Amino acid sequence: MVQLEHDGERLLFDPSYTLHKKGFRPPDDELSKVKRILVTHGHIDHIGGIPEALNHCDKSATVYCTAKPLEVLTLKGVEVARLHKIAPGDVLDFDPFQVRVLKGKHVIYNKALVAGKVLNPRNLIYPRKLSYLLKENRVCHEAGETVVFEVTAADKRLLLLGSLNLDGETEYPEGADLFVLPYQGRSDVCTYALQFIKLLKPKRVLLDHYDDSFPPISAAVDTEPFIALMRKEYPEISVICPRAGEDWIAV
Repeated sequence: MVQLEHDGERLLFDPSYTLHKKGFRPPDDELSKVKRILVTHGHIDHIGGIPEALNHCDKSATVYCTAKPLEVLTLKGVEVARLHKIAPGDVLDFDPFQVRVLKGKHVIYNKALVAGKVLNPRNLIYPRKLSYLLKENRVCHEAGETVVFEVTAADKRLLLLGSLNLDGETEYPEGADLFVLPYQGRSDVCTYALQFIKLLKPKRVLLDHYDDSFPPISAAVDTEPFIALMRKEYPEISVICPRAGEDWIAV
């Protein structure tokens, strides 16, 4: 999950509580200040924490999501009044934030990654968690509805992806002050991610989603090879790798 804050207003993106016993869980007093939750797509690791988070958020907190996660969250007991359907092309005015919804695309897992997940010995260590995740994945479909958020505030622009891919027919803005890049989903993630840097030419990159929050399906991804490659290919672009729960980085 990622949180933005400016002038006392907060936007929370893709909140999901970790299944890892040592994983980060946002403090309730921090969630109490959140009035708006935005969802990039409907997989369990992006919407799984929303019902619980809403219990601690501001009473007026609203979830902004596409049709499929809206349907799933309704089935999970979230009140319809707290859900707002969005679609590519929408512009959301959350003073001082303005959010533009762009069509995105979910990462396509390559065969090496899939084979590694299937043959992972951790599946034997976490059988209950594996069973839970497989069950939830049958309900929490991405449904081809992944979106990208362009957020502007105080003359700064942020581009946030929920998955490591882009739609080939959509024109995305270049030169974002901060590019939030999910660093997960491919065995060749280091070189694969570089194509998006070349395409979008951001000023800074913040890596996200490289943690092991949903064992045994998830895995901690080493970010050092990507940082080293960026220093070589794009030395002018800094790369930020925050730890879970770390204070937001000023843009």
